[in-house]
Amino acid sequence: MKKKSISVSNIFGDPRSSEDVLYDIHSDPKTLDLFNSFSEADRERIMLFLEGKHSLQILNDVFFQKVMRPYPPYDRIESLLSAILGEPVKVEANLPREGSRISETGSQVVMDIIVKLRDQSITTIEMQRIGYLFPGERTNCYLADMIMRQYNELRPRRGGDFSYKDMRPVRLIIFMERSSAEFKAVAPEYIHTREISYSTGAGINDLENVVYFSLDTYRDLPHNEINTKLDAWLSFFSYEDPEHVIALIDRYPEFLPLYQDIAALRSTPEEVMGMFSEALRIMDRNTTKYMIDELNQELADKDKALAEKDQALADKDQALSELSSENTLFRELLEANGITVPAKQ
Repeated sequence: MKKKSISVSNIFGDPRSSEDVLYDIHSDPKTLDLFNSFSEADRERIMLFLEGKHSLQILNDVFFQKVMRPYPPYDRIESLLSAILGEPVKVEANLPREGSRISETGSQVVMDIIVKLRDQSITTIEMQRIGYLFPGERTNCYLADMIMRQYNELRPRRGGDFSYKDMRPVRLIIFMERSSAEFKAVAPEYIHTREISYSTGAGINDLENVVYFSLDTYRDLPHNEINTKLDAWLSFFSYEDPEHVIALIDRYPEFLPLYQDIAALRSTPEEVMGMFSEALRIMDRNTTKYMIDELNQELADKDKALAEKDQALADKDQALSELSSENTLFRELLEANGITVPAKQ
């Protein structure tokens, strides 16, 4: 039996003209103000989506929460985690996104989705439009929060029966739309799995597991086929054009409801504008912080380079001084033995 082909309208809904879409946008002053506040490129993306010509990427936190549904049933999160971990997983509970405050005046650890699995391990999924500087340092703060969540829950519940062997693994999974220099340096590799081992080969059970996905590197590679469920999820997070979307659904039809959930937002342009505005606000805040961190890092690197240059000059001066002293001593020794050394011209 011939497989039924799927059309763009099956995925994105019935098409609308740009005139109709603009009419709806202009009908509500607040929606129009938000629309006009976006860049030309973002307005074009929104128009293509509202017209039914493209999907919409869900890498922004507000869209990610909407589509991935971090509440029962957890089928979408379970599908994603199973594809990444290579084995079926079941989610037991969704945990609060807000974690520990690093200091009284410091920022709070806030995660996109954090869940407890049936085996009591904890997994966090992070979507980043921009890969932050110092990814290792930031990652370890998230891991520390996840471990302490588990410890603080287990210790009181187990009481005197608590044992550290009761602690279960924590996993941090990070998708980056634009990865930082550390990851670009190892392209075309786009899956970065943290591996912990000891020099002696000692079989110590460490709890921390991290996987980074560089979606920009993934998009730069030639992709002819979607062969695995993980390929499907990476394609889902990476592309919004009809060609890639149809190819994905043709191979994995179970992704059609996700795209249809995204397409359902077309009926409420004001909600799309609000979500898009919130997503841009978060991205602008993160971009500003990223740029500040990047500038501080550049200044630190320049200060280090200048310090190294000053040290090199000081070492050179010291060497010249020592050489001059040695030459003076040698001249005096020669003259003491009746050998005349001509003066420098």
